[in-house]
Amino acid sequence: MNVEIPIRAKWIRTLFGEITRVLNHLMAVLSHGMDVGALTPFLWGFEEREKLMEFYERVSGARLHAAYVRPGGVSEDIPMGLLDDIYQWATQFSDRVDEIEELLTDNRIWKLRTVDVGQVTAEQALNFGMSGVMVRGSGIPWDIRKTQPYDAYDQVEFDVPVGQNGDCYDRYLCRMEEFRQSLRIIHQCLNKMPPGPVKMEDYKISPPPRAAMKENMEYVPAFSSFDYFKGFNSSFLAIFEGCGCAPRLHSNRVALMTR
Repeated sequence: MNVEIPIRAKWIRTLFGEITRVLNHLMAVLSHGMDVGALTPFLWGFEEREKLMEFYERVSGARLHAAYVRPGGVSEDIPMGLLDDIYQWATQFSDRVDEIEELLTDNRIWKLRTVDVGQVTAEQALNFGMSGVMVRGSGIPWDIRKTQPYDAYDQVEFDVPVGQNGDCYDRYLCRMEEFRQSLRIIHQCLNKMPPGPVKMEDYKISPPPRAAMKENMEYVPAFSSFDYFKGFNSSFLAIFEGCGCAPRLHSNRVALMTR
């Protein structure tokens, strides 16, 4: 869209991007552990997932499909006290990661069922267009947060764990280390969180406050109700055309077709 969002919105996006990463890795590691016979880490990890989904609920009102990140910033600012609660969670979560590793990493049964299982070579990972841990576990140091940084990732320090054998065990180790790297980023976001707005003031990209719109349909000079409806019904179509995609209408449905 070629727009610049407020700096506070960038840091909030980065913070919740890493919270989402931890949520996803918890699901991946712990459901994997349960599939091969380790039930206890699953119960530990889902307690942590509940805490993280509560953070999402407090900022957006939804636990799973939060829709918190919006064009122009984020939907709402962080409520008072939430950053303190995230800090408290982050300080104890590393102990929970250690507990999971103590139970799994050197466990004989776990290693028998993951080492040399599901091997993916670096060449295969590239040919299949894989990304994320599937690529890094095969020895390719690719992380889009490093190669093409967005939001505030160019202002935080973190390492990219890389595997060697491309098997289930290496991918597990990568995810466990990424827990710790996510905590590094979360702490930096909490310490560097700047004040300021969380949305752009271009109301053709980020809508005006709902309460104000209900009081005055001509809320902003040069931004009438007509501009609002036209902007949110057609301006993004022009953006799609600019990036090589055009929507095609089929009765009541809109399909995004790539040229």
